[in-house]
Amino acid sequence: MSSVNVSVKDPGFESEEAQARKRYMLQLFGFQAKHYDLHDDIIGMGIHRRWGKEMVLEILTYTRNMPQVKMLDLACGTGFVTFNTLRYMNNVDIDAFDITPEMVEVAKGRLKKNYPDRNVKFWVGDAEVPYGDAKYDVIGTCFAFRNFANKNLAASNIFKALKPGGLLVLQDMTKPEKQPFRGIYLFALKNLMPIMARIIGTERKSARYLANSVLAMPSNAEIMSILQNQGFINIKSRYQSGGMGTLTVAYKPEN
Repeated sequence: MSSVNVSVKDPGFESEEAQARKRYMLQLFGFQAKHYDLHDDIIGMGIHRRWGKEMVLEILTYTRNMPQVKMLDLACGTGFVTFNTLRYMNNVDIDAFDITPEMVEVAKGRLKKNYPDRNVKFWVGDAEVPYGDAKYDVIGTCFAFRNFANKNLAASNIFKALKPGGLLVLQDMTKPEKQPFRGIYLFALKNLMPIMARIIGTERKSARYLANSVLAMPSNAEIMSILQNQGFINIKSRYQSGGMGTLTVAYKPEN
């Protein structure tokens, strides 16, 4: 497969841009961790849960004939993807990690309370640091890709960690492409979201970061080109809810 030009460039793992973003992620999500899920439900009005179900459906479809599945929840946060997957699958073992220790602690608490007998491991880790070769049948990442400073590097790590024929499911927030919905959405994101954040007690800068991260999120075409350049095949991407979200699936070749 020939590569294609990618307009999304990595600043570099050791760059100040990447390190500054990670420091901010640790501060922001560490502060939000205990109430992160409640805030998501209020601000997202449940839409993110529908997006999550679409993500799990892709995983279910891919694994329907597998007796046992090994999965990685990449940048797992409080375990949104992990627990949605456990709800529908009994034949899955899940590894999950996130860069924010407080988020991982919340996820561990939820696991102990709701799924104490399932084979799930949570730990603190960085998506831009390699995490194995040919280990996983499925890798899912949700509401996280836009936060990675080095998106090409993260995609490379995902490719390496998947087994031959393995599936990547990537879901995240993005911005609508068509007017007038694009204008209405971006206005709400920039102006109304900070008001809601103050009302529900979210860290005052979080709404601003959310808006900036969505604006900086690569388009579906750019995401697909990043993945293609790492070697992924059969890449498909679609917008969700008029473009407020995006869902991308891609496969590692069999050989």
